[in-house]
Amino acid sequence: MANIQHIADRIFRHVDADHLSAGYTLTMGALIDAYDDDPDFHEWVDSVPGSAVEKLMACMVRHGAWDNPEWLREYVRGCTLQGVSTLQGTFAVRRTTLQGEALKESTV
Repeated sequence: MANIQHIADRIFRHVDADHLSAGYTLTMGALIDAYDDDPDFHEWVDSVPGSAVEKLMACMVRHGAWDNPEWLREYVRGCTLQGVSTLQGTFAVRRTTLQGEALKESTV
């Protein structure tokens, strides 16, 4: 679970120390607004680790998307879909492995 306040404090400290560009300040402001205004984004932030939010920020800065809510929605939607696919793939691998183990046991 990401803590948006903790991330914001850290980002602003790094921008103040000139370790990050000013784009991160704009991005952090946009994320704070989205967190307050968009229930889907709020839910996404609360369900991912802080590193996922930091990756989102880096992508937003790289693409200059800090004032593009549609870009943010598509990014989060893509992450959510990838997460579901990854979980389904992991489950399928585990199920196949367990089935293989069961077959080994039955032939012994």
